[in-house]
Amino acid sequence: MDREQEQMQFLGIFGIYREACKIIITWRRIFSKITLALILPPSFIFLAHVEATDLLHRKVVHDKMERHFTPAGSARSNKLTDVISEDRTLYWLFKVAYLTFYLVLSLLSTLAVV
Repeated sequence: MDREQEQMQFLGIFGIYREACKIIITWRRIFSKITLALILPPSFIFLAHVEATDLLHRKVVHDKMERHFTPAGSARSNKLTDVISEDRTLYWLFKVAYLTFYLVLSLLSTLAVV
């Protein structure tokens, strides 16, 4: 922010990017700490969520397909119905826990920046 407010008003898009890069380069240490503390954890949590949700969803679909090809009313069909119910419950509990945790981290990172 080497310029006065009047000069900053008339910067174009490239001037804004140039000023932003100057600020980031000048304060590199603090920006790297902000990145490590506030941006990377939610990113890794999101990636883990995608993988875990995909795994749970594939398990439910596999069990549903298996139940589809077993005779109705058999002991195996009843057991598969119970397994599917448990898997769906686990899936939704995981989704709720993820959304809660991600919301808290997002709010914390937003509060830290503001």
